[in-house]
Amino acid sequence: MAVDLNAVLQSSVTKTASFNGAGFDLKTGTPRRGLKAVVRYSAAQNASGSNTATFSVEHSADNSTFYALGSGAADVVTLSSTAQAGKVHIGLETSKRYVRLVLKIPGAGTSPTITYEAYLELGRP
Repeated sequence: MAVDLNAVLQSSVTKTASFNGAGFDLKTGTPRRGLKAVVRYSAAQNASGSNTATFSVEHSADNSTFYALGSGAADVVTLSSTAQAGKVHIGLETSKRYVRLVLKIPGAGTSPTITYEAYLELGRP
């Protein structure tokens, strides 16, 4: 699938703990058809126990103070002793200028690792 390089929400990054991405400037909010954040991930084996990685999107008027925008029902990745890869789609609409991707990993397991990248595409083509 072709991706507009100007719409990269999060370039490829590997994380072992919660992380807030940088704000992405939408200029005037989302288009009438909405947007969706598409997160492609690869999760390495969790050393012991289990963990979850939850992706969500936040929005802001000033790129400083962000608020939860909501997240899709399929935005939780269960990390376990088996490596995995997949995609998460998060629909979004906002009148705010900035959005950012947020990763939350609670501290239940040991040494969780997830590599992911995210881009924005039209919600309804």
